[in-house]
Amino acid sequence: MKRLYRLTDDKKIAGVCAGLGEYFDLDPVFFRLFFLVLVFFGGIGFVAYAAAWFLVPRSDAASEPRAASRLHLSATDRKVAGVCGGLGEFLDLDPVFIRIAFVVLACVGGIGIVLYAACWLVIPKDVGGYIDHSRSGGDVNAH
Repeated sequence: MKRLYRLTDDKKIAGVCAGLGEYFDLDPVFFRLFFLVLVFFGGIGFVAYAAAWFLVPRSDAASEPRAASRLHLSATDRKVAGVCGGLGEFLDLDPVFIRIAFVVLACVGGIGIVLYAACWLVIPKDVGGYIDHSRSGGDVNAH
């Protein structure tokens, strides 16, 4: 039987969202965003997270790395923080569509700005080997 545990090796606070991601085979970022959104509904996100922290047992065993692609901020396709590029890579969509959606939502009560900032805070950075040569201090066009 599959059991729900808090994963301490992939935690941000207590490992609740990492455990939920492992259990449901989803990226933990979705659960982190879910709890963040619930905070704005009377603080129920704090209560739900605290209850899960207290009730869900901690797993001391290291979990296996997941083979599925993880949501991350893009290091290569970024205009501001890499949120849209990362979402585009994860969802296999052109990031332009996601950027347009954020701009439209920003015009509708500013929710796009709040949502973008929340994603920027919650989504982890890409750990790939992208190197920005334009900031290396050397002359890229040296002959």
